[in-house]
Amino acid sequence: MTRGQVGRRMVPSYLATGGCGIPTRNTLQGLTALYATGVPPGPDHSPGHLRLLSLLDKGALSVAETAAYLDIPVGACKVLATQLIDDGQLRAEPPSQAAPGAAVATKELLERVRSGLLALKD
Repeated sequence: MTRGQVGRRMVPSYLATGGCGIPTRNTLQGLTALYATGVPPGPDHSPGHLRLLSLLDKGALSVAETAAYLDIPVGACKVLATQLIDDGQLRAEPPSQAAPGAAVATKELLERVRSGLLALKD
């Protein structure tokens, strides 16, 4: 099956999580940023854990992006991520803290963006 085809997943999601269906913490959101800590994986980590860690070796991604790259549901990604957070291989930052130093949009900036978009419409 090619990536563009719609069909059944070759491996059910619950197998990717080792049969666990509930994250150990309820704090992860789709926009939560995941960062690898550099702590090596243990012998009890599954191939799903290893794929997730390998993906994050290149830099931080959100939970939703990670799930998309791994081609698993966001819920399954949350289970894997929380297990790795508990074991010390990952850390997570909520969306409000994920971009420190990011500029806050002012009313003036938003009005300028609106004006620019309206100009494009004409």
